[in-house]
Amino acid sequence: MKKGSANRAVKRCTLMAWGLILFVYLVGCGESEPYTFGFIGGLSGRVSDLGGPARNGVLLAVEETNRTGGINGRRIEVIIKDDKQDPALARKAFHELLEEEADVILGPTTSAMAMAIVDLANQANILLMGITISTNELTGLDDQFLRGLSSTESYAAKLADYLYYQMGLRRFASVYDQKNKSYAKGWSDDFNRRFQENGGKRTAMIGFASGKPTELIGVAERLLEDAPDVIILATNSVDAALLAKLIRSRDPDVFLATSEWAGTERLIELGGRHVENAIVPQYLDRDSQNQAYRDFRTRFLERFNQEPGFPGLIAYNMTRVIIASLHQNPDPRKLKETILTQKVFPGIQGDLQFDPYGELKTKTYITQIRSGKFVVQAAQ
Repeated sequence: MKKGSANRAVKRCTLMAWGLILFVYLVGCGESEPYTFGFIGGLSGRVSDLGGPARNGVLLAVEETNRTGGINGRRIEVIIKDDKQDPALARKAFHELLEEEADVILGPTTSAMAMAIVDLANQANILLMGITISTNELTGLDDQFLRGLSSTESYAAKLADYLYYQMGLRRFASVYDQKNKSYAKGWSDDFNRRFQENGGKRTAMIGFASGKPTELIGVAERLLEDAPDVIILATNSVDAALLAKLIRSRDPDVFLATSEWAGTERLIELGGRHVENAIVPQYLDRDSQNQAYRDFRTRFLERFNQEPGFPGLIAYNMTRVIIASLHQNPDPRKLKETILTQKVFPGIQGDLQFDPYGELKTKTYITQIRSGKFVVQAAQ
């Protein structure tokens, strides 16, 4: 080969190499870093019927968004943490998500865990989107905590009115889980206040620590001591099912009702005939013929082989709120501002409207368990 030809070949190779480097550089610059959504929830133990479907609701919303191009071309990654209904583990999970540079945190799924980490979210200035949180202790605060529910006061009052006016019940006993005291005790106090304002009477109000099944025997006996018309269970679904068996084995005719917390599919699975006819208020209408809900439920069942229940529905809605807000303003530090400015977002069972403090105003569906199904009796 001639010397001139060799030089031209070298130049061509050099130019091609630099062109390749430039192409790779430009492509790399065109790719955006993914958003990171953290999730904290109880994925094991007695509250896993909240945490599991909630996690899956988040995942479904994220997967659907990623399949359609992400958020303005940016994909979403999800980092999942199990708090095991332990405040120390919830705080540990929160710090781990900060270290992993989460842009927003969805969860937790119980009020007790929210109380453990809200101050941390405020200090870190990161949005904490509570899922199934309704404690009164976080109501009306200008902080970094938003949530997909109203406070317990509105829900408990509706059940109290229904039991007193529609069912004619006059005497009640109640039990609440001290391990989720910020929710369960608050809900029980709200119910007690409204029921007595209506003219009813409380015969007993008992707190217990979840996770000690043998103690429930004594609790059941104490609840029945003064012959109440109805016993109210402000507990998780597992303890509600256990208490229902203990109570109904002693008095098969006493009426049972629960707070919304117990209203998952697990209550019926574990309680069987012992929870038949129990009144269980809900955050959703499982029998809704709304096409958006029917399509959502089908997708959820196909993806996870389980019912979404209220945790899956609320988590999906809240994740979609975050995604819509980041479409509007891509800065995650402005999420709270963006959400509260827009206020109203489309949801699976109707519009989601946030108040100035980031709480939703939602319906209560009073259901009764009939033939192993939650059947809506009233919507308020």
